Amino acid sequence: MPISVLIFLAVIFVLVYSLRMAKISALVAFLFAGILSGPYVFNLFELDGTWQFLGDIGILFLWFTIGLEINIRRLWNLRHTIFGFGAAQVMMVAIMLFPLLFGITVWSVMGCVMVSLMLAMSSTSSAMDLLVSRNQLNTNMGRQTFSILLFQDLLSIPLLAMLPVFAGRSFNLGASAIDVIVISVALIISVVVVGRFVLNPLLKLVSKLKSPEAFLLAVMLNIVLWAVLLDLMGLPAGLGAFLAGMLMSETVYRHQIDAQVGPYATMFLALFFIVLGMGLNLPMLGENWYIVLGGLIGLISIKFIAIFIVARVRNVDIPDATMIALLLAQGGEFGLLMLQTLKSSSINAIPVAHKKYYRQL
Repeated sequence: MPISVLIFLAVIFVLVYSLRMAKISALVAFLFAGILSGPYVFNLFELDGTWQFLGDIGILFLWFTIGLEINIRRLWNLRHTIFGFGAAQVMMVAIMLFPLLFGITVWSVMGCVMVSLMLAMSSTSSAMDLLVSRNQLNTNMGRQTFSILLFQDLLSIPLLAMLPVFAGRSFNLGASAIDVIVISVALIISVVVVGRFVLNPLLKLVSKLKSPEAFLLAVMLNIVLWAVLLDLMGLPAGLGAFLAGMLMSETVYRHQIDAQVGPYATMFLALFFIVLGMGLNLPMLGENWYIVLGGLIGLISIKFIAIFIVARVRNVDIPDATMIALLLAQGGEFGLLMLQTLKSSSINAIPVAHKKYYRQL
């Protein structure tokens, strides 16, 4: 076995252990592991087609995991907070970010809208880990934070459906908006119908075999099937994986699926972040460190102010409003996921001059 594999696994272990001790998401460790393994540090591996394929599989599993968290009944029970607080938070952040992006970049209007919405998203995994570790998920603050994260996940459907529009191609805005609404509603209705009346009986038949392997293969086949179907329809394959997760969330086997697929999803998700890290252009970031640092501070500040204002308008007390804003002020994996989905769908929404920050984009 090549010594590079041993070094690679040792680096991952040390990073994951160290960051988890500091209560930092393990996904950050995988990103750093990719950076260290990339061409600008240890140069352990070459970012070839195999790594790209593994990264694409990681994208599908990440979208599937997000979709699995969205249950129609849960959405209905939290509808007032989700579509009130959640929608207001995303819109406030996007409205504050859009004029800045439009003023300092050469992107199109739709490109600035897309990036504003991507940056308005927060990291579901990091926020949920903190809430669970502090036993705050069932508090008023925890429920409101969870509702916002649910809305952000649900917003993935229209955003994915609008990727061709965001590409800057010629379009009729009114017709495109109607198309996106129709697609989103149709997907949600199909989730309820197919999940309960088709997928549930099929999984029941598979479960009678009492074979974990057969059950796992049925779940993975479902993910790939929907990814391929939507890809053939001209929509991103990630939307198909997202839809597969929503379908599974409507079955009585949701928790069993989460338990069995979870380790594999984590593994492929780790590969996705490793691939991102391997493709990061460190010299370019080093030359423009002040832009990166300024953008980071600006993003966190704008999101904190926007979320705090929305929380106070909704009569959330100051301590809870502050905590919600702190939890959600960071960026999330959604932005990286959308950029990678754009790339895998051959959609050029960002000018070439700005792609040099990622070698693989």
